[in-house]
Amino acid sequence: MNLPQTGSETYVACLTPPGVAALATLALRGPDAWEIARSIFQLRTGGRLPADSTPGRFWLGRLGEEIADQAVFALKRVQPVPWVELHCHGGREVIRMILELFELRGVRVVAWPELERLTVEDPLQASAAAALAEAPTARTAAILLDQYQGAFRRAVDAARAGLADNDTEKAGRVLADLERYSNLGRHLTTPWRVTVAGAPNVGKSSLVNALAGYQRCIVTATPGTTRDVVTTLVAIDGWPVELADTAGLRSGAETLEEAGIGLARAAAGMADLCLWVVDASAPPVWPDAAASSPRIVVNKIDLPAVWDIAATPGAVAVSALTKEGLPELCQAIASWLVPEAPPAGAAVPFTPALCDQVAEVQALIAAGETEKAARAFKDA
Repeated sequence: MNLPQTGSETYVACLTPPGVAALATLALRGPDAWEIARSIFQLRTGGRLPADSTPGRFWLGRLGEEIADQAVFALKRVQPVPWVELHCHGGREVIRMILELFELRGVRVVAWPELERLTVEDPLQASAAAALAEAPTARTAAILLDQYQGAFRRAVDAARAGLADNDTEKAGRVLADLERYSNLGRHLTTPWRVTVAGAPNVGKSSLVNALAGYQRCIVTATPGTTRDVVTTLVAIDGWPVELADTAGLRSGAETLEEAGIGLARAAAGMADLCLWVVDASAPPVWPDAAASSPRIVVNKIDLPAVWDIAATPGAVAVSALTKEGLPELCQAIASWLVPEAPPAGAAVPFTPALCDQVAEVQALIAAGETEKAARAFKDA
């Protein structure tokens, strides 16, 4: 995790998503950023930008004679190299012309993730910025923002300091705290896969529709209607979840339905969580070996029960039709996926690679390979 040396090149990137928009933001970073900005930006009141200024100031004007587009220049940073932002109109052609304007002055045009990697001194902060842009929910964005502001970096520094002082107990405590949130860290930008499985006609599609809040899956009384894996992205207690509605599992199905059943078994086996749905109004069909550690959901509790639901410990009882029990099911899903949510400001390994690295360093410390553990941090 050595910090890269800032190069002598000046870069420009569009920070806003591609497409037509009212406004766009471009970042200009590098040793020549301020002088290039001064050479092309004309103040609304006339004249050029000052030779020296302080971060936080902004100016209204236009981009020289080439582009008669009004824009706002903001000085974000002066040291160690200037960072300037340009806020302009967001049409594709306007952005293209402005990027070409900078390119003609020797500025290298890059994508914004590369800009972060090339110009941010801390590679962990650059990685956190890229992940933050892909955060699918406000809750995961808050965790990633903590990492962008240095939570994971501080934990890494504390672990490295412990290793440098031969205090493996201290380093081990820090790494244990990080490992506690590794599973969460793998899903801050990638949703958990939750498969809804069970026998035909137990209400799997209805349950997915109820959780999604709209009719995503076809619902009929005919067995075998669902023949493919139908996925739906939702947020449950702020965690990103991909729900997968699957074909009802039964024997003696026709060829096409049997193919869907095969897909259902595969989805159940690969899922982070499998919800096995049984019908309260019919004899229950229990999961087989296809489902990996399934959680039982008893559906159709709005109908008279024909078996003792209370005899199934840990089962969550719901009605996809009336929505009874859905809040409790959502709470249960969240706790199954994230047994312990990190407090505000906690350090979380926020990419799969960082989670793997934490596990690697832990294993090296456990094996007494403290020098290798220190090098693993340094070389990452």
